[in-house]
Amino acid sequence: MKKLFMLSVLTAATTVSANPDVTSREYKLMLQPSLFAYNTESTDVDDFIDDAETAIEAAISRNVSGSATLSKVRDVKFFDTDGSCILRDIGYSFRERIESGDSEVTLKFRSEDRYISDFEDLSASSGSAETKLESDIGIASSANFVIQYSHSTTAPNTRTINEMEDINDQFPGFDSDYGYANSIDLDLVGNLTIREHVYKNVDIDLGSIDAEISVTLWYNGAPTGSATPVVVEVSFKYQDNSADYTQKVVNRAKQAFLALQDLTAWTDPASKTKTRFAYEYDASFCI
Repeated sequence: MKKLFMLSVLTAATTVSANPDVTSREYKLMLQPSLFAYNTESTDVDDFIDDAETAIEAAISRNVSGSATLSKVRDVKFFDTDGSCILRDIGYSFRERIESGDSEVTLKFRSEDRYISDFEDLSASSGSAETKLESDIGIASSANFVIQYSHSTTAPNTRTINEMEDINDQFPGFDSDYGYANSIDLDLVGNLTIREHVYKNVDIDLGSIDAEISVTLWYNGAPTGSATPVVVEVSFKYQDNSADYTQKVVNRAKQAFLALQDLTAWTDPASKTKTRFAYEYDASFCI
């Protein structure tokens, strides 16, 4: 009888376990904002891409092709609870992006454990929502290869974000799991609206799959003249819906990432990540 009970428990555990597919992998590195300016932005990005291309091609003996073009100009806002930062404290962020008048929101959970990240319920009420489990690969003071797993859902948005209801209604799984009152105020983190410029259309040939390079510049509001961005990030991403990555692809991606880190004239290991910058812009916001 005891053996039968143990078998039943094991079967149940096997049924609810998971081996989540990481369908997207993104490598991120911060650059020195002082090397970029709004009125020379495209030239500055081209100069960086030229150096990145040379370094990556030498490291992996594969081509880097394309020409960096400005592909996205949008406003970025983060929302949380002023004075307590409830979302950040449970591992979440809630972001709105507005481009050409159209708004989309992203609810994201991060963890060093992909299973914990995947188990978070990020189901959305919109049929147009997109969900992904992604490995975010960056660096730390003690390591040049640090991984976090982000589970996120992005959905179109027509709401003015100001209450927890704006999350609960659009993400019913989150509402069911956490049960925060709809009436809790959501505030603009740091009272900060970022103007984001994203350059794309440069690809790394990793073999059976390509990775797309992005250079993302954040300005504090709409930039003019020689304004310097507050944050600059280079990243590259590749994805496979079946997560069927080959050994050669992942090894080349790592070597490409290490080659970018060697561009010490450009990189800024001490720079804050984009989300951290937003949260620490006003030191009193989370208290």
